[in-house]
Amino acid sequence: MKIYLYFFLLCSYFTTYAQQSFDDELEIEITKDIEELNALIIKEPKNVENYYFRGYRYYESKQYLDAISDYDTAISLNPKDAKIYFSRGISNMKLKRFKNAIEDFTKSISLNGNLKKSYFNRAYSKSKINDLNGAISDYSKSIELNPEYVAAYENRGILKKELHLHKEAILDFDKAIKINPKFAEAYQNRAISKAMLNLKDAINDFDQVVILSPNDPEGYYNRALYYINFKIKKDYCSDLKKALSLGYLESKNIINEKCKK
Repeated sequence: MKIYLYFFLLCSYFTTYAQQSFDDELEIEITKDIEELNALIIKEPKNVENYYFRGYRYYESKQYLDAISDYDTAISLNPKDAKIYFSRGISNMKLKRFKNAIEDFTKSISLNGNLKKSYFNRAYSKSKINDLNGAISDYSKSIELNPEYVAAYENRGILKKELHLHKEAILDFDKAIKINPKFAEAYQNRAISKAMLNLKDAINDFDQVVILSPNDPEGYYNRALYYINFKIKKDYCSDLKKALSLGYLESKNIINEKCKK
């Protein structure tokens, strides 16, 4: 299941042609800004903000090593700025340097303990090096700082589910759904935890996933598995075929085994 990152992503609301045009315009804007910052840095080589903003622009253009190099310089000029460590941590995450990212977020927290985003991203990084308990602790801290942090409840619930703490996981998914009643992924994960506890109302959550995300093949596939595993007399073949039509190839073997052609 998906664990959520604290990144701002551009939604695909445009056609392919319009989106390409938008991306081209953004790239031109970023390139222009980097060129302007290059000139400013030559004039003011000790200006921290110029390195910081150029690093951010490098990050936006996916030049993560260049971004980290600028953040390194910014930190050497001002080692007390929490946001620079945070930004370097995000770039390290992009490069899957999770231990480095954890160090950056830890430093950011030591300089500003109220940065819920630092706890959130440190939690995610810890989960990627299999420190699940440490990750849960950090998600809890980010929730303490922001009790409406829906992604933190979802991610913490997923980790508790992986640790087979299904009752605790359900409470987190409950909270995520209360904050965002249309959060399909939370219904999906809650349904799985409920199924693991043999709770009959799991089916309501599986149904809700299909309603909220009709083009997500996992919803149909998981509901079909629930019908099969709990011997519920429902048309699971239709769900499996729908999942397959949406590209979920794992459905094919079960269709061949259990469904009449």
